[in-house]
Amino acid sequence: MANEALTILIPKEAVNDLTVRLSAWRVADKEKVEVGRVIAEIETSKSILELHAPAAGFLRRSIEEGCDIPVGSPLCFITQGLEDRIPELKTEASAGAERGSMARLSRKAAELAKQHGISLEKFPGKGLIRKADVLALLGQPMRGPDMAAGVAPKDVTFKRELLPKAKLAEARYLLSGSNALASLVSVACPTRGRRGATARHAELGANLSAAIVFEAARLLRKYPVLNAFYEDGTVNYYDEVNVGFAVDAGEGLRVPVIRHADRKDLGVIAREIQDLLLSYANGESTFEAASGGTFTVTDLSGEEAIYFHPFINHRQSAVLGVGAEFFVPGSPVGFYQLMLTFDHRLTEGRAAAQFLKDLRETLSSYEGTRP
Repeated sequence: MANEALTILIPKEAVNDLTVRLSAWRVADKEKVEVGRVIAEIETSKSILELHAPAAGFLRRSIEEGCDIPVGSPLCFITQGLEDRIPELKTEASAGAERGSMARLSRKAAELAKQHGISLEKFPGKGLIRKADVLALLGQPMRGPDMAAGVAPKDVTFKRELLPKAKLAEARYLLSGSNALASLVSVACPTRGRRGATARHAELGANLSAAIVFEAARLLRKYPVLNAFYEDGTVNYYDEVNVGFAVDAGEGLRVPVIRHADRKDLGVIAREIQDLLLSYANGESTFEAASGGTFTVTDLSGEEAIYFHPFINHRQSAVLGVGAEFFVPGSPVGFYQLMLTFDHRLTEGRAAAQFLKDLRETLSSYEGTRP
């Protein structure tokens, strides 16, 4: 008699979701797995989660990539024998028919949509609809417990100072891009790849940002939706890849731009960054040097910031953040975070995560042989 198959369920970490999406399988059907191996990636309304095998055996896939799955329902099975029988799971189509119009709404979005009689057809092209999307359709701002909680202190004295003009200009610039439906995805990268870059390319000096700008610019040709902007229900792809890098060393925030960064070699980008940093330090930054950016990199590793949430700039769809080195307990290998904030109106967490994983691979390759 065959052993009973172990059922792997979609975990309930994302309590505000009714469903998740199976982004990718990490093992083949009927492949033998060990305890703890990553078997799949699922996309929630908040992040991309990796699922690990709770037991050793043969993984049996019953759902295709891209399918929507109710939280708490079966994803796959682990059997002890290669040909052991497994339960039959419903397809996405039949499951979706039972779930009805709430299949791709978060729990709060589903409640609000039902209250106002809003159907999924009102959100063409969106993979996952959140409460903010429904409120935006209704023309209402986020309020109450969904916003930062707190009561204004009416009985506490204070003093007032005028903000510097540079800070006011910075605020206006960032607010001009604040209509994006911003989502954040991050991956951890081994630091030794970045160290390898400086060891193998003397022109970098201590400027590790040049390697990140260089590699990210080339990847943007593969992911053009991250080199674009949203406007009136349309996605607008830039013909150029012009990468800005945020600088704030006490003289106010500036974002000088490396134009046509995807066409320049690493040495040229490193020299341009050095020249632009020198102009910033000397107070000689020009409007032209900071214009035309289609994508932004902000590196806070020098400030020892391990994790942060970068803001999307005006008429852009994504911004890449770079964190400082950290060590996992018990590991001699250092890591740093790559963080991508992207406009959820234009793309999904899966594509953003894949961009980061591709970037991690290219940056890690500096550790070994590289042409």
